[in-house]
Amino acid sequence: MSEHAAVQEQETREDVKLEIRRVIKARRSRVFASWTTPELMQRWFAPSGMRVASASADLRIGGEYRVEIRGVDDAVYIAAGVYRKIVPNELLSFTWNNACDQGKETLVTLKFRDLENGTELILTHEHFSSADAAARHERGWNGCLDKLEELSPEAS
Repeated sequence: MSEHAAVQEQETREDVKLEIRRVIKARRSRVFASWTTPELMQRWFAPSGMRVASASADLRIGGEYRVEIRGVDDAVYIAAGVYRKIVPNELLSFTWNNACDQGKETLVTLKFRDLENGTELILTHEHFSSADAAARHERGWNGCLDKLEELSPEAS
C-alpha cells in the first residue's frame, strides 16, 4: 500500500484541504467505475466498522449522487452532492454534503493515473471550515480507501 496524506490550513478557513494518494492494484477504468457505479460503491464507500446501505449515482455534469452509510450503532449518515467535472477514467469532481462539517458543502476532486502496478488515485478534499473537520474526513477517507484497495483486481 502506498499512501501519502496531508492536511493543509491556509490563511483563510475556506482553504483548509486534505490530499490523499493511494496506489490501487487495479486498472484505471476499474478504479473510476468503483467511484461511479452504485453496485461497486456499495462494496467500499464506508469507513471501517460501517456499511453502505444504499448508493445512487447520476453520472453527468449536474447529476447527483447519494450514499447512505450505517454505523455500528445503526446510526444513518448521508453523503450526497453534485458532479461538477467528469473526464472518464481520468478526473472526477463533486460537491460533498454531510453533517460532519456543520452541513457545509465541500469539494472532492479525484485524479486517476496509470502505473505499472495499478492506478494512482489522488484525492483532494477542500473548503473545510476547520483543520479538525479535515482531519475527521481524512480518517474517514482512509478507512474507505482501505476497503477500495481490497476490491478484487481480477475483476478489473
